[in-house]
Amino acid sequence: MGRTVLIADAEQQTAALMTSILEGRGHYITRVSDGRAAIDFVRESAPEMIIVGEQLEDIDGIGLIVKLRSVSRTVKVVFISNQWREADLYQMLTKDYGVALVVHRPIKPLLLGAQIESQLSMSKAVDLTRGADLNQGKENERQALVALRARFKEALPGRLQMLSDALISAREQPGNLPMTQEAQRLAHNMKGTASTCTFQLVAETAASLEKSLLAVQQPQQPDDNEDAWDEIELLFGKLRARAEVELEKAVEDEVVEEVEDDSAMAKVLLVGNGAMPAEGDTIHNGKLLVKVIPSSPADALEKAGNTALDAVLIDMDSAESQMAPMSLAREIRGMTGYESLPLGFIKQAATQKTDRIETTHAGASLFLERPLQAEALRDGIEYLLAVRQGGRPRILVVDDDEDFSSLIASTLGKEGMLVRMCHDPSDVLSAMEAFIPDLVLLDVLMPVISGFDVCRMLRANSRWHDTPILFLTAQTELEARLAAFDAGGDDYLPKPVAAVELLTRVKVRLERSRFIRERADKDVLSGLLLRRAFMEQVQALLAEAVRHKFVFTVALMDVDKFKTVNDTYGHLAGDRVLALLGALLKKRFRVEDIRGRWGGEEFIVALRHESKETTKGALLRVLEEFRNSEFKGDHGESFSVSFTAGLASFPEDGDTLEQLVHTADGRLYKGKEAGRNRIVGAE
Repeated sequence: MGRTVLIADAEQQTAALMTSILEGRGHYITRVSDGRAAIDFVRESAPEMIIVGEQLEDIDGIGLIVKLRSVSRTVKVVFISNQWREADLYQMLTKDYGVALVVHRPIKPLLLGAQIESQLSMSKAVDLTRGADLNQGKENERQALVALRARFKEALPGRLQMLSDALISAREQPGNLPMTQEAQRLAHNMKGTASTCTFQLVAETAASLEKSLLAVQQPQQPDDNEDAWDEIELLFGKLRARAEVELEKAVEDEVVEEVEDDSAMAKVLLVGNGAMPAEGDTIHNGKLLVKVIPSSPADALEKAGNTALDAVLIDMDSAESQMAPMSLAREIRGMTGYESLPLGFIKQAATQKTDRIETTHAGASLFLERPLQAEALRDGIEYLLAVRQGGRPRILVVDDDEDFSSLIASTLGKEGMLVRMCHDPSDVLSAMEAFIPDLVLLDVLMPVISGFDVCRMLRANSRWHDTPILFLTAQTELEARLAAFDAGGDDYLPKPVAAVELLTRVKVRLERSRFIRERADKDVLSGLLLRRAFMEQVQALLAEAVRHKFVFTVALMDVDKFKTVNDTYGHLAGDRVLALLGALLKKRFRVEDIRGRWGGEEFIVALRHESKETTKGALLRVLEEFRNSEFKGDHGESFSVSFTAGLASFPEDGDTLEQLVHTADGRLYKGKEAGRNRIVGAE
């Protein structure tokens, strides 16, 4: 059910973006640019939420929030900030004025949509008149903690038995360092999880036990140090006794209704009229849960607008015409934030050549044939998630403590992040390759391989040089902190982790990483790769094509008579032309195809596995969309533009990038000579 939302922001571009995001999710949006109009609207219409920008025409955003609370004490408030501020200000906004969410520019559409949707779905608001903090985000966190605490209480006897067995084996085998290290690891994990679950007596005693186990591993200690082992045995007895006391005296946790927490799951929309999985079915893709969202073609756009999707599969046989699925695919990819959403199609028979052009233009990354087997569906979804670019931030949690990992995944998932857990450090490289995370959260003390070694291993691989790595561990000594940075870590957080601190540090690292990457690789105007970054990616594609013997096609495009556009309609109008072509190229084709701005008014695309014939057909459809677009000059004049393109395929037209670009450029020139507004694929 749609909610009433007021957007109060003088920055029209941001307001328009948020309007698009929220209207796509079925909400009713009103926009104002001054504080007086915002106050009047809240008095008259009582919206469920008001989104306040940094600056309005007559007041700043923080000043408006203060005034709002004299009018309504219950309306949810989201503040869009231009910059990071002192912690005291955030505390004032959240505690004194009940701001439910603070978002920092630049806005990431999918993440913002998920965060606002989470706030709007809460049944109760912050009521400052009663001094009651009913913030649902905190309630969700409390429920997750209650569930984790219940699991820990149930698992504690078994954990104690495992620790007891490890201690007995270590003492009976003097000099068996791995067994002593295993006992230390178990004590370490118990310390961290017990502290998180508020079993403080257990946490403190486990910490003392871990320290004693570390001491007996020192070189100067004799293997048969009976006194030290006697102390360890006494500490374990104390640990068991304290665990029994805490289990007995613990007040029964409030019963919390089990509500599926799907926030950290990948979400795949499966569109068709035939047999579909039940709503909410999940698929285990390694340690990443995938939630399948079935939909009819009629409901697909609504479901896509109301959910932060990670991939879409469309059944081509679910409609009388094959064009309907194609149109649906293009409409979904045209939604704000879904320009790089991977798409797949399901079809009864082998794909025909005519289908190939349409599906390439619509953005199909793969085809699955009916009858659809569960394994084929799982493999197809895995491929789509692997080629996903952008979208929700991806976080890989590497920690052998499954309970703690689940709590972290729940905390991050509720902020719109996609989380995968890896409990075996020896699987880290395969998890990295399959998931391609934007950030790694890494424990230090794990079996066989330490977190420090995992970090060094990742930093030794050029692909993961710049991936942010944050250590999460119960080890808090100065030596451990220094070792984390020496191994290549970017940050360090001790367990138990405060959710607000975890989220803040993760967001800061993600934003900084994204900013550095986009500043180095992306053209600001078109949003496409710059020439250097494009060439690097195509060189990798070329090496793959040589190795696996497949074809790909390069298309070099040039906007027709662009100098005339600038001279006649103004340079800002020319910028709008280039920006629209960049946006079209981002929305069309598949996410794994490579798009770049070659320079000036020239653009370039490399289509993986596609011949010149298919590329030409798909590019002709983009050309038709582009020349049918209406542009406005700097003085309001209307005009339209076309482009000309030359094609070259590997290996037919060359076996190096230089040869392919040279051939495509020659054909582009022939197209210009022949009258422009065309695609040339042969001499």
